[in-house]
Amino acid sequence: MARKIILSAGHGGKDPGASGNGYIERDLAIEFRDMVVAELQKEGIEPLTDSNTNALAQTLAWLRGKFSKRDILVDIHWNASANAEAKGSEIIVPDNASQFEMELAKSLLKVFTSVGFKDRGIRPEKLTARRSLAWMKADAETVLVEKGFITNLMDIKLYNANKWGIARGFAKVLKSKSNE
Repeated sequence: MARKIILSAGHGGKDPGASGNGYIERDLAIEFRDMVVAELQKEGIEPLTDSNTNALAQTLAWLRGKFSKRDILVDIHWNASANAEAKGSEIIVPDNASQFEMELAKSLLKVFTSVGFKDRGIRPEKLTARRSLAWMKADAETVLVEKGFITNLMDIKLYNANKWGIARGFAKVLKSKSNE
């Protein structure tokens, strides 16, 4: 039986997330999530998605009862830094990441690095700025994707030039992993 895929666009409602180079994280996260959904639908997969107006607490409440331990939960974000030179993609996994989560993270990260994003690696949540992320508490196969730095113009340009290809690659990884 295929694993369910649940995609969340990081931030929402009144929380715009980070901003930079004329972009708002929430808007770019929603855009990318919707592109991945469109690519999955072409493959006959109907993922669940969060509301564009929910804050994190509302999304976490919405998630209750919608997944099992085998299902895949992906939260989509953009990184930000006061240093405009900071760049690259990284994937955050739970501190006690399963082998499946690590393989999923590696495969998703490769989608970004294959088009030129710097590989910032896979990090356990304890090594993030917040050290503990509510998204990581779900009892499922969970990853949080930092696509690039919204504050780095080259990351933004790289994303804009390749976003549909990235979305297709992202969807292929999710489809493949959902059948494991």
